[in-house]
Amino acid sequence: MADRSAGEIAGAALDSAPDSALVRVLHISDIHCGRPFVDAHVAAALEMAAASRFNAIVISGDFAQRARIHEFQRAREILDRFRALAPTIEVPGNHDTAWWSAPFGWGDAGRLHERYRHYINPLLEPVVRVPGVSMVGLNSAAGMLPQAVTWYPRDWRVKGGLTTAQLEWAARELAASPVGDLRLMVLHHNVVRGRLSRRWGLKRPEATLDHIAAMSVDVVCTGHDHEEQTDVVQRTTGRFIVSGANTLSNRMRKQRPSALNVIEATAAQVTVRAWGFQDGEFVPGPMSTTLDRG
Repeated sequence: MADRSAGEIAGAALDSAPDSALVRVLHISDIHCGRPFVDAHVAAALEMAAASRFNAIVISGDFAQRARIHEFQRAREILDRFRALAPTIEVPGNHDTAWWSAPFGWGDAGRLHERYRHYINPLLEPVVRVPGVSMVGLNSAAGMLPQAVTWYPRDWRVKGGLTTAQLEWAARELAASPVGDLRLMVLHHNVVRGRLSRRWGLKRPEATLDHIAAMSVDVVCTGHDHEEQTDVVQRTTGRFIVSGANTLSNRMRKQRPSALNVIEATAAQVTVRAWGFQDGEFVPGPMSTTLDRG
């Protein structure tokens, strides 16, 4: 794919990096510029990013609500503010995807992410490496292309998909990371079943989990399901932590507070904790998962 030939995308250098013994990554998702947008949630996330130094910021898709130009324009303004605070990696979500350009593969698939590429990032699958962190992005927002379409109409336009070629490429990029780096994979769709929705985000979820667990990856960052989730995924092929970030919009499940995740890693462990929105700011919540590295 054209995105992959770009190779490694170096993030902006930090003026004074955080304690080298501790790597910190802020993970947000599902801003949904448009009618679900909540300025207070985004402002609080920006304040948190500015107040505490992070090695990197992950934004796992759904910048827009209907893939409209004015939504992407506003999202780009927000993204630029995050980029001024730390290196970022971003991937498209299903709401960023003009699925109507190629329903069931008919039409011009090249237009699915035309506006996302123009306003957010020309790369759909970026690789970002900064000191202590290697991040590989995958585009799971395939619209209604075959890799995402199931027999169930409820899944159409919503379900994500990854091809074997995408997964094999990600495995190579992660394996090429410097020794000791915190290794993150970033995609939009949830790779585990939602606790509240009970829905898988991806077509072929079990096979995809086996592929991912076999990779040299510490944390898989996702969004989409509008529910915070941190879990250890254990497969016969390996294990990793899921960082599922809740939405910053008003579309949280079960009237839960908006939430984002903080990923912290030392040489020995990696921890993912959900922070919930409370009284105008994000505060540490009870949901947290820790995994030994190595």
